[in-house]
Amino acid sequence: MIAAALSKTAALLALTVGLASLAGAEEVKMRVLGWYGNQPQSQQVERPFWKDLGKRTDGAFSTNFRTIDELGLKGFESLRTLQSGAFDIVSFQISFVGGEAPVLMGADLPGAAFDFDQLQKNLAVYRPILEKELNDRFKAKLLTAWSFPFQILYCKGDIKSLADLKGKKVRVSGTYTAKLAADLGAAGVTLAGPEVYQGLMQGVVDCAITGSQYGNSNDWFEVAETLSPIPLGGAGVVLHVARNAFWDKLSAEQQAVLSKEMQQLETALWDISRQGHQDGLNCNTGKQPCTGKPGKMTLLEPAAADVQEVKTILGTSIVPMWIEDCSKFSKTCGDDWYKTIGAAAGINK
Repeated sequence: MIAAALSKTAALLALTVGLASLAGAEEVKMRVLGWYGNQPQSQQVERPFWKDLGKRTDGAFSTNFRTIDELGLKGFESLRTLQSGAFDIVSFQISFVGGEAPVLMGADLPGAAFDFDQLQKNLAVYRPILEKELNDRFKAKLLTAWSFPFQILYCKGDIKSLADLKGKKVRVSGTYTAKLAADLGAAGVTLAGPEVYQGLMQGVVDCAITGSQYGNSNDWFEVAETLSPIPLGGAGVVLHVARNAFWDKLSAEQQAVLSKEMQQLETALWDISRQGHQDGLNCNTGKQPCTGKPGKMTLLEPAAADVQEVKTILGTSIVPMWIEDCSKFSKTCGDDWYKTIGAAAGINK
């Protein structure tokens, strides 16, 4: 405890010294593009973070913060917006840029993590790969890596195991999730989020994958009876990245202060996602505490056999499919993945 206290004191002292050295420096004005603004992560954490950054850094930084939907942009345009120089810092969900940056997508393949602890371990070991890819291909610096709540399964009727998905139509959110659903014997269907409630009610789909909070806020519990927390859709990993051209112009002290701030933002975003995921599970199944809408769904506790089947499909089907994509950009992406996330998650070649 004494060592931890000393370490914390040293960190605070270093930050104080950094801020003191910035007192006479010119204010750094940043243009920041956030992800979709309708998310609790944006409303409750990110927007207040950027708004108050100037106060917390004694005027060393100021921010013009906009979300991607405020500007009418699409998710896949986020990286391109950064490269254009229109913004200094951009956040984006990697699944939206997986086509042009498949190496990044390696951080969020469905089946590699079944809880937040494992997901954080995966991202920690894969972080050097993310950093290198962002620097080499996109001239960008990684500032944060965190995740939205897991993408889980809502189903009509009484589902006892993943074997019951055979022959069912499942709303999926991406190529790798569609592959996983297919290998489980289901047919993947593409539906926009607002269309899913009607789709479930009318039988367009039998099941649908999304986050526990999103499904709850959109009343999916009214048209689905079973909730499986196995994250068939991955998690929704998000990165904050800065343009190298912007970052390199900062002094060492400015970089240190901003890095410290971004670490605190990352921690807060992990915390709200963990809390939100559990709150969504509680609300959909009528348990307390619940800050959303109470439902009456049945929670299907993950069976060891189901978890193992998903991990097997990841290793035998999804990872090879991903390697085929990422090898076009990195000859070592497969080996890099197996040495990092694969080793952490227990997935071997």
